[in-house]
Amino acid sequence: MAHPIPTNSQMASVTHNDVSTLPARPSSASSPPSLSLSSHLSLFARDPSSWRSLGAMYPPQAQYSRLPTDPENTGASTPSRTASAIHRFRSSLRAFAIVRVVVILLVVALAWRFISKSRRGPVKPAFAFDDEPRPTWLDTPPPGAPLRLRVAVISRANEFDRRSAIRDSMFRGVPPSDVKTDFKFFVGAPTGIVNWWSKVQSKVEREMTVYGDVVLLKEIDDIKERLSEKRFAALKWGGSVPRGTYDWFMTLDSDTFVRFSALARRLPTFIQNKNINPQNQSVLLGRMGGHLMYYENRVPDGNKDSRLEDLYLKGPWYSYPIGIGYMLSPFLVDTLLSMDPPPPHHIHYPNDDVMIGAWIAGLKLFQDKSIHFETTPDHPPKLVEKVVPKPYLPHPIDTEIIDDKEGWHNYAGRQDGYDASFSWSSVCIHHVSANQMRMFRAMDVIAGEWIPDKADERPKS
Repeated sequence: MAHPIPTNSQMASVTHNDVSTLPARPSSASSPPSLSLSSHLSLFARDPSSWRSLGAMYPPQAQYSRLPTDPENTGASTPSRTASAIHRFRSSLRAFAIVRVVVILLVVALAWRFISKSRRGPVKPAFAFDDEPRPTWLDTPPPGAPLRLRVAVISRANEFDRRSAIRDSMFRGVPPSDVKTDFKFFVGAPTGIVNWWSKVQSKVEREMTVYGDVVLLKEIDDIKERLSEKRFAALKWGGSVPRGTYDWFMTLDSDTFVRFSALARRLPTFIQNKNINPQNQSVLLGRMGGHLMYYENRVPDGNKDSRLEDLYLKGPWYSYPIGIGYMLSPFLVDTLLSMDPPPPHHIHYPNDDVMIGAWIAGLKLFQDKSIHFETTPDHPPKLVEKVVPKPYLPHPIDTEIIDDKEGWHNYAGRQDGYDASFSWSSVCIHHVSANQMRMFRAMDVIAGEWIPDKADERPKS
């Protein structure tokens, strides 16, 4: 007859006290082989009375006493506590590794800065008026009529304080016997939520009403990618009057300080041996760099996609005016504006000044079919292939390029190869803040170059 398997309640009824009723365990000599738990269960299924022996062999948890060698009594960590400690240790290692990387990067940056400075040499002093005597040309008015300049200042829409500094520090009080200036600020259409929130465009329009010297180019977004279009718009304004009504067209960045009276008095001496006639000769004057990128017109005016650029071509090296500014003869202005299609002017920053040199070089070199021009892998179509550019005009134009290293330079301290100390010959100084412009205007050493007015009066101490 088969015996039923005991229930859980029956197993729980087996207590430690029942062990006393069990017979004594046979000696080891006569002990049967040890059985596994599964064997015991099979045996107990045939003989229910054997469940009592289970209680003796596997006492209830409540009756278990820890041994001295148990992990709980030795103070050893549980697996969860051990894992937590390991996690904290690894986290601290990661944090230490990040700190170590940051420290290494800082050390490398400081070392590179030290090496760069040692290679560049000592920083030039800000001013050098005491290093040479006052030149005689500075006390000699320009011969004949005053210098006539059409000046375009390339500005950002939100540069209100900078434009104010330029008006007060550069253009206000220029002696009309030395220079007659017709100047405009060229700004693009403000974009972005910040300009919208600050109501930049309405402020620019109000500035236009008050001063009448701001040109708002509503069809050109005021972003770096479209800076070249602003330069071309300024060129068109420069050539919008008859050639004989001005002597030079001048373009400036908004961080360039100009001593117009010193420029007018120095220019005749500087070019006296060059036999230059700006009215009938193509001339570029400024501080020159070198480049080898040319452009072909591909993007039509009115295009709204600022990502598009004209075709880039690689060719012979040429000179171009770096970002300080430049002066173009009226003949050169008319020549550039006579091109059909117009000169390529959809060129992204920072090549907006390179573009001017590329136009001038192309006027001459695009006529020569023996010169090798090719596309570049860095610009669309990103395939290097030979290109025969279409000449800008039916005949080549050779331009006289004047590199004025002493007169046009960056403000001292930049150590970029174009910086110099402010001296008597410094007529165009680049990378100058609005407050520095005001400081320059107030310096006694050059204060006499402007006609003083009430704004120049200093409070009595």
